[in-house]
Amino acid sequence: MTTNKFRFIVLIMFCLLLILFLSSKSHSKIMNEDGKTEWSQYRGPNRDGVAISNISIKAWPNGSQPFQVWKKSIGEGFSGIAIAGEQLITAFAEDDNEFLGGFEKATGREVWRTALGKMFMEEMGNGPRSTPTIDGDSAYILDSYGGLYCVNIKSGKQVWKVSLTDKFEVKRPLRGFSTSPLILDETLIIHGGGKNSAFIGLDKTSGKTIWQTGESIAGHSSPFTAVINNVEQSVFTISRIVEKNGERQILDETVSLSSNGKILWRGPSLPQIIAMPVFVPPNKVFISSSVENGCLLIQVLSDGKIETVWHNKEMRNHFNSSVYYKDHIYGFSSSTLKCLEAETAQRKWSTRGFGKGSLIIVDEKLLVLSDRGKLAMIEATPKGYNELAKAQVIEGKSWTSPTFSDGKIYLRNQKEMACYDLTK
Repeated sequence: MTTNKFRFIVLIMFCLLLILFLSSKSHSKIMNEDGKTEWSQYRGPNRDGVAISNISIKAWPNGSQPFQVWKKSIGEGFSGIAIAGEQLITAFAEDDNEFLGGFEKATGREVWRTALGKMFMEEMGNGPRSTPTIDGDSAYILDSYGGLYCVNIKSGKQVWKVSLTDKFEVKRPLRGFSTSPLILDETLIIHGGGKNSAFIGLDKTSGKTIWQTGESIAGHSSPFTAVINNVEQSVFTISRIVEKNGERQILDETVSLSSNGKILWRGPSLPQIIAMPVFVPPNKVFISSSVENGCLLIQVLSDGKIETVWHNKEMRNHFNSSVYYKDHIYGFSSSTLKCLEAETAQRKWSTRGFGKGSLIIVDEKLLVLSDRGKLAMIEATPKGYNELAKAQVIEGKSWTSPTFSDGKIYLRNQKEMACYDLTK
């Protein structure tokens, strides 16, 4: 074998090993040591409502319920359930206080709780809104009045607390603070509000401010992180007040930040955003208003310029986000469940009967929870609405999106929490 040929073979082997290493490194962000998916933050491993799992789920018999593992009472709140190993972590309110609690995954038994701020009360529902984010042995949660906490999930003890309202002079939103913290490497990123504190980066270990930038009104939507045009970035939807023709007006924007707080680009958004923006690979962002302004798909060009792909009124997400899956967008337009083709916004199908529900995708199926606690399994296909199973599984106002792990779905509302095994 010639020297040049040997060098070429060595180079090819090195490149293959490098690709495998980078792939496993990226994959490790969403898998635990046993290779199982961890639903460790709002809307799952990648904040997109799609479970990453090789486990097959199946429809339960017609007229019956999925296999119930456990069900228990829980205090008020809209906080989602995060998975941390053998624990479930969520926030709730009891006795005029808000708490972050750890529960046994297998039984639902409460293991610990730590007090957050006072209980938030208002006409739409009481209790915490933010979903905890898990990173290592820490859970990060924002209470309804702007207290940002780091809690040790083994002991339940508070590690640090930062008040957004006191330290950054952020004004509380009408419906309470709702955004869920985002962890990127060693930095906790939160959408704050006010002047020079729209976006805040904190040391996740100490809570010390690393950077703060931008101006905005405090909102309810949470950001996502994605690699767009080869750059890892966090994408937010915000509103800010600007002066135009001598008048104060609200400007709605989509804003991208690097991990060090640099604003990478700004693009259009819509008024009254509550739901998260949705990443549409490789370089598009779907945005949906909660009112008649409808929805918008924007594209991030390689030079950082933003182009509107389409804007129509087909989708109006209220408090729960749509899900992108295999070139289509599934979501609730007010009280109508729809499937849209992402590239064209063409409606493929629609159905009613779930109210303002929520949904996730598992094993090529939509798991849809109605706003009154009815769970349905539906094929995730644009070919038509095909319902595989449906059952009433929890009672009352059910606005919190489901959580999925190891073949089981975890649900909660303002008075109960439940686990169902979808493999039996």
